[in-house]
Amino acid sequence: KGHEESYGILTEDGVIDARKHLTQSPLSGALGEMDALGEIANNTPDYSLADVTLLPPITDPYRIVCVGLNYRSHIEETGRETPAHPILFPRYPDSHVAHGQPMVRPRVSDNFDFEGELAFIVGQAGRHISQANALSHVAGYACYNDGSVRDFQRHTSQFMPGKNFYHSGAFGPWVVTADELPDPGALT
Repeated sequence: KGHEESYGILTEDGVIDARKHLTQSPLSGALGEMDALGEIANNTPDYSLADVTLLPPITDPYRIVCVGLNYRSHIEETGRETPAHPILFPRYPDSHVAHGQPMVRPRVSDNFDFEGELAFIVGQAGRHISQANALSHVAGYACYNDGSVRDFQRHTSQFMPGKNFYHSGAFGPWVVTADELPDPGALT
């Protein structure tokens, strides 16, 4: 409605404005209230999907941590060795666009590439989490295009310079809750 930012639940008939039913805003605050989101999932939709402009699913992420060279075919494509430890790098919120918005190749490079990824959204904080309990902290999953400016990515041993140009990555269109995807390892 207008240009008010909110978050919702997508149904076959439209979008339920979840923010008007919960105390938390934006969605990042409501991720700890997954039971409350479930309780309103059968409400009558407030909007049709066509009447909604999508934003990145999480508009105010606390952290965005990416893992580089995390699957064999991409390692082979880059000609690099398999790393002994995960390669981590940050992405910044203003490097994202939402579903349906164009990613932007920066003028300083012609080496703009795509990387289809699965983003996971942490919904429950914790420290020293065991491998066996790790997925219990995941609220959901989303599509992610980790747009990469390859020449800037290779300027140093760090990937960050090629991963944070304005609007160079795409996030969404929505979060699929963890209960709807019990085994993310089974995805292809």
